[in-house]
Amino acid sequence: MVTMEEVAKAAHVSRATVSRVLSNHPSIKMETRSNVMYWVKKLGYEPNQVAQSLAGNRTNIIGVLFSDLSNPLYASLMTAIVHEAEKYGYNVILGDAQRERARETNIINGFKRRKVDGIIVRPIGTPNKKLYSGINIPMVSLFKQTEKKNIIISSEEGGIQVARHFLELGHKNIGYIGPLKSLAGNNKLEGFRSELDKSGLKLKAVLECNQHETVENQRAYEIISQYFKTHDPGKISAWFAHSDIAASDVIKSLAEHGLQVPKDAIVCGYNNTLLAKKMIPTLSSVASPIEEIAGKAVSMVLNGIDGNTEEELINLSPRLVIRESTSRGLFK
Repeated sequence: MVTMEEVAKAAHVSRATVSRVLSNHPSIKMETRSNVMYWVKKLGYEPNQVAQSLAGNRTNIIGVLFSDLSNPLYASLMTAIVHEAEKYGYNVILGDAQRERARETNIINGFKRRKVDGIIVRPIGTPNKKLYSGINIPMVSLFKQTEKKNIIISSEEGGIQVARHFLELGHKNIGYIGPLKSLAGNNKLEGFRSELDKSGLKLKAVLECNQHETVENQRAYEIISQYFKTHDPGKISAWFAHSDIAASDVIKSLAEHGLQVPKDAIVCGYNNTLLAKKMIPTLSSVASPIEEIAGKAVSMVLNGIDGNTEEELINLSPRLVIRESTSRGLFK
């Protein structure tokens, strides 16, 4: 059985430092914590978590709540957060609000009852101010700004990147399918439209589609197919869809009308999910920096656990991943 002394020797630190890392003592620097936890895992050291929790008055548990895990983006982010938390000796309790306010409240209250050391949350819609302001343990909010620590990814910038890509390819007849209102933390249409406006272009088609559609609950195919009944499917040469799911439905409907992507029209999605990589053709899509979000979220909540409870805001940028669906002439 591996001892604490062996971990300390491998990490080139004292036994006391290993002990402080395992008990999440606030005096330990992040790089030291990461180094020690690397050797804890590599050597297979199994600390007495119960004794450490009692000694430090901590549970070594982080509660992670997502608004809807049927969204592939959040499923990927959840996996990244779990892996990142494990580096520092933390376990994760996962909550899925399924876009229900009552579930969101119940899960947060459940985290409190479990005495979690910190919380990472992706709130539903406009964050419930009463719910989140009442949390008195370290909390990090993703994508939506609260009075706590926050990580925001600019969907407006994502829309701008797609517009620039379409313009660089010479497109003038451009369409959009997705939500029309700029919800809190979600204004990709605003960025897309404003960038086109700079070039004197107006969207030729704007189709409203629910922001929260999933594979099981989606209407994009129905909406665009209905549009094609009264409009020439070949008139729009470039489509921007608010999600990869919606983009796949646009491509499906175009194919049913005898149009190939990207030969006859190009299509771009959003969120860069596994679907984007597996489709034929592969789908261009705007990606959020999953690993960076997870790393910073865990780091911020650990800093809060260590005593830094000040409000904090980190802005991260998405990036457009260009694939076959916006590559002109691929099938020529």
